[in-house]
Amino acid sequence: MDGRTLAPTAPGMVLGTPAPPLRRYVLGYRGYRLALREPRRRLEVPTDMVTVALAFEGTMRLTDAVSPAPATAFGSVAAGLRRTATIAEHAGVLHGLAVSLTPQGAFRAFGPLAGDLGGQWAEAGDVLGPRLRALTDRLAHAPGWPARFAMLDGYFGALFAYGPDWEPSVRWAWHHLRRTHGQVPVRTLVEGTGWSRRRLELRFREQLGVAPKQAAGILRLQHTLGVLALREDRPTGADLAALCGYYDQSHLDRSFRGMVGCSPREFLASRGTAAPLREPADRAAGRVTSAVLDAGRA
Repeated sequence: MDGRTLAPTAPGMVLGTPAPPLRRYVLGYRGYRLALREPRRRLEVPTDMVTVALAFEGTMRLTDAVSPAPATAFGSVAAGLRRTATIAEHAGVLHGLAVSLTPQGAFRAFGPLAGDLGGQWAEAGDVLGPRLRALTDRLAHAPGWPARFAMLDGYFGALFAYGPDWEPSVRWAWHHLRRTHGQVPVRTLVEGTGWSRRRLELRFREQLGVAPKQAAGILRLQHTLGVLALREDRPTGADLAALCGYYDQSHLDRSFRGMVGCSPREFLASRGTAAPLREPADRAAGRVTSAVLDAGRA
């Protein structure tokens, strides 16, 4: 299947790897068919991914984890880069799939609408356009996950073939932000691009949906989460702060709470609930994206 791999992760879930030509822009596919006896709540932390979730059955209710407000219900949803975490809840029945895109892939697929998504959720039809219903119907009636993932390969391959690309200076700045886990100063990016700070910020907002400083914060948080959750030799709070570019442990804790809505210790404890549920915590390999929450937790 053109190098594609499928990996069952838990009952009712499967991960799919896109065909090789798409892997620059598509980080992965995730299919799910859940029939649980109680609601499920997940904490979705800020990541450097744009997600499009297409629903065949069920709805998702989303609210901000840091500044809670009445939740908004979505069927199919597109989520841009967000600086604060999201609480996502469903009633227990959910059938559909999610596509994880790099920010550059989202811009190539959707053009300026990808920038408009920054910090927001939107009905996927507003991003994918009128073809969404037909695409979702075809996916829902496909004979299985391999056929669905192949269909997505074809759909996104066609979008990438003719879509716009980032400006070279935006691509260079994003590369350096990722390489340093968000620790390169914005003034260094300004000097490297030869642009003014205002122009750099404008181009980032247009093409990624967030300003360079916000993008740096997301990447630094992801690095911090990776050290906390994926490494066996977990450092102390002070060492973690120094390793991940914070002034001190207090700065780390404030920044973490401001983006995730809880302390690092509380986040790790929430992730521990995924094991007995036999549910994978993360939506993409190699990234810390989520924690499964107690359905009754306020």
